[in-house]
This record gives sequence, structure tokens and C-alpha cells, in this order.
Amino acid sequence: MDPVAKDFSNEQIDLASLPKYESVAFSSVSSKYLIKMNIQTGIFMLVLTIALGVFWFFQLNYIQSGIIFGFVFVAFIFRFWNNYKLLQSLGYAIREKDIIYKRGFIFSKTTVIPFNRVQHASISRGIWDKLLGISSLNIFTAGGGASDISIPGLEPDKAVQLKEAIALKISNDES
Repeated sequence: MDPVAKDFSNEQIDLASLPKYESVAFSSVSSKYLIKMNIQTGIFMLVLTIALGVFWFFQLNYIQSGIIFGFVFVAFIFRFWNNYKLLQSLGYAIREKDIIYKRGFIFSKTTVIPFNRVQHASISRGIWDKLLGISSLNIFTAGGGASDISIPGLEPDKAVQLKEAIALKISNDES
């Protein structure tokens, strides 16, 4: 018999003893992120309104114009409500061995990334981010694009602090 096989064990883990990510206190993102989402929604709705004007210019009857306007108005209200609810659902937490990111309110998704799977982290800032004073922290993993996360709406100094904490954690795991 192989001596390595003799020392092998694979005991079952008690699932009740595993740590619960639900009990973690999540940090929320900046409320400035809601302003960014609302600006983007406003631009999108402006394009829809211009499209409605084009339809009206080509002399659609009042019923068709009313239906289109009603659709645009409902979409407009829903998008702003969606932005507000989305901001409330965003959260992140860093634990000793992993980082957790949750998002979504209708379809919620929580991603837990162990630090030994993180390859690197970066900070990005678009035009609206710079104007509003927020940043996004992007965390890239060895699992590919499906397991990468981007935490939007962070204060720039908080994003740098988190990036440095992650860099420290992954460099400690490598040594």
C-alpha cells in the first residue's frame, strides 16, 4: 500500500460550523453614486424623449404618441426608483481571509472572493466619477471575468485604502 494513501483523510465538515457571510456588517457605498446613476438615467431618458419627438415630427397620431409617451414616462419613473433601490442593496466587507460584495434587490448576488484567488486590484474613475468625487475598486481573480468584482461609488481615499489592504493581504498569502 502507498504510504501517502495511508495518511490520507477526507473528513466531512459540519456545515453549521462554517462562518456565515450573512452575519457580516456590510459597508455601503457613497450616496454620490446615486447621483451618477441618476445622471446616466437622465441622459438615457433625454435620448428617449428626443426619439419621441422624432416620432411626433413624422406625424404619428395622438394615440400612438400618447402610448409612446406613457411608456417613456413609466420607464423614467422605474429607472429612478431602480437606482435608489440598487444603491441601498450595494455593500462590501473585508474579512480576515476574503472580501464580500453584494448587490441587487430583485435578483440579489453575493460574491465571496478568498484573498488567495485575487490576482490584483485597481481603481478606476470615469468622467462622472471625477466630477462627483467617487471611484470604483476593481478586483481581478484567477477565476476569470465571471468572478471579478467592481465596487462602485467609493470615496477615493477609501478605494485606495481598500486596494492597499488587498495588496497587503495577497502579498502576505504569497510569502
